[in-house]
Amino acid sequence: MTHTRTNSSKSRTLVMALTLAGLVAVPASAMDYAPTGAAPKAAVAQETKAAQEPAPAQDPAPAPALSGDPQTPYARVAHFYAAYIDVADDPGSNEAATALREFYLTPAALKRLADWERRNEADGVLRAQNAPTAWRVTPEGSGMGSTWATVRLTWGEGKDRTYTYLKVTTLLESGKISDITEKY
Repeated sequence: MTHTRTNSSKSRTLVMALTLAGLVAVPASAMDYAPTGAAPKAAVAQETKAAQEPAPAQDPAPAPALSGDPQTPYARVAHFYAAYIDVADDPGSNEAATALREFYLTPAALKRLADWERRNEADGVLRAQNAPTAWRVTPEGSGMGSTWATVRLTWGEGKDRTYTYLKVTTLLESGKISDITEKY
């Protein structure tokens, strides 16, 4: 199982953090407007001086906090996909992917995935031959001892972004994923 990924999420995160830091660094005086539409001479002189001086170094904005409850079936699905996509994006990580599958999936789900992968020559968890650029898990409902979630996988970036949707079934009693299928 070989996985490739063309984007650089670290670069994207750095660009986003620097952009946010730049927005925070806008001086309050730049937001003041004179009633006549002209900036006061003092503000112009201050902006000219600031343009000549190097900007002080800014710490990048902190990343948003993430949390989860391992007892919640939806959080367990999210934890699985987060970890699985991390190892799927790392060449030579087949052992880690196998360990994650064995920990999070039921034996019957593992067998169905193996059958699907033989027929389709792709990764059954992702339903693809490479790793997505992002994922999102949305709870759908529960009943009869199971719960369902929709996993949206994002492929590509910007205007070229596309999505695939999976239906993931989790057994409430064990917390294990019992099925992964295409949703649409």
